[in-house]
Amino acid sequence: MSRFRIVLLPLLISAVALAAACGGGSGSGSTAASLNSGDVAVVGDIHITRSELDHQIQLQEKSAAVSKQTLPKPGSADFKTQVTDPVLQRLVNEAEIENIAKILGVTVSDSEVQAKLQQGIQQQFGSQAKYQAFLKKYGITEQDIIDQAVRPSLLQTKIADKLKSEYKITDAQVQDYYNKNKASFAQPDSRKVHYILAKDKADADAARTFVTKGGSWGEAVKKWSLDYKPGTPPAQLGALTATKGQLEANFENAVFNDLQTGGISIPVAVSKSYEQSNLAGKCKPQCYFVIRADADTVKGSQQSLDQVKAQIMSTLEQSVQAQKVSKRVQQLIDQQHKITKYAPGYKPAPPPSTSGG
Repeated sequence: MSRFRIVLLPLLISAVALAAACGGGSGSGSTAASLNSGDVAVVGDIHITRSELDHQIQLQEKSAAVSKQTLPKPGSADFKTQVTDPVLQRLVNEAEIENIAKILGVTVSDSEVQAKLQQGIQQQFGSQAKYQAFLKKYGITEQDIIDQAVRPSLLQTKIADKLKSEYKITDAQVQDYYNKNKASFAQPDSRKVHYILAKDKADADAARTFVTKGGSWGEAVKKWSLDYKPGTPPAQLGALTATKGQLEANFENAVFNDLQTGGISIPVAVSKSYEQSNLAGKCKPQCYFVIRADADTVKGSQQSLDQVKAQIMSTLEQSVQAQKVSKRVQQLIDQQHKITKYAPGYKPAPPPSTSGG
C-alpha cells in the first residue's frame, strides 16, 4: 500500500463492508445509465470518466515515486491488475457509497465535511503547514482528500447509524433474553477455603494430621499437594474462593453441605470423572482432597434485569442487530452489482479462486 493511502487510512472509519465488495456498483435508481463516450464505468447514474481514472492513477504513480516503489510498466497486464483495476474499483466503491446513501436518505453537509477534515489534519499532521507540505509532496489537492477519505468516511458512518436505527433492540427482546438466560445472571454461593489435593489416601491422611496439629498449610501443600506450583506466594498456597456450580462434585458437597467454618474435612475422594479428565496418571490409585473452611458461605443472589440490561443490549447488538444490518448491507450491495457497467477492457478481473483442486 502506498504511503498516500496509509496516511489517509486513519481518516476512514472501520470497514462497513460497503466498499469491500469486489466488483460492486450502486445506483440511486433500479437501472444503470448508459455509458458515455468518455466513461470507464457507470454506477447507477454516476459516471466515472477516463479523466477521473487517469487522475487517480497519476496520484498512485506519484505516491510510488515518493516512496521509491517500482510499479509495473504502463500498458502491461500487471499494470492493469495492480494499479488500474484497484484504482477503478475504489472509484466504483465510492460511487456505491454515494448511491446507497441516497437510497437510505443519508446526507452529509459541507460543514460536517470541513469539521471532519480539520479533525483529520490535526490528528495526522498537527499543523496546517505540515498538511500543506504533504499535499505538495504527493501532488494531491484538498478536494482529493475530501473525495477519497473524508466524505466516504462520513457517509459510511451515517449509513451504519441509519441501518442500526432500523433494527433497534427493543425492551421486549431484552426481557426475552433475560428470561431465557436468567441462570447466567445469578451470583452463586461462594466460600473461602484452603485445600490439598493428595495422590492417595495415605498422603491425604498424613497432610490432614500435619495441619490439624498446627502445621503450616503452605508447607503441607508443598509436600503433599499435586497442584503445588513453585513460586506461589506462601499466603496463596492452597487458597481458593470456591464457587458453587464450578467445582468437582465431591469437593463442592464437602464445602457447601458438611464443613463447619474453621473445620478440616476428612479426606474427600475425587470423583472418577474428574480424575480421568484432569488428573490422568497422577492418582495412586485414587486422589483425595483435604479441605479447610476459612469463612462462612456467602449466599449468592440473582441480578435484576435493570442491573444487566446494558450488558444484554450490548450482546444483542453484537448478534441480532449486527446480523440484520449485515444482511441488509449485502442486499443493498447485491442490488448495486446488477446496475453497474464497465467500458470494454475496464472490468476488473475476478479475484482468484480459493477453492482447492
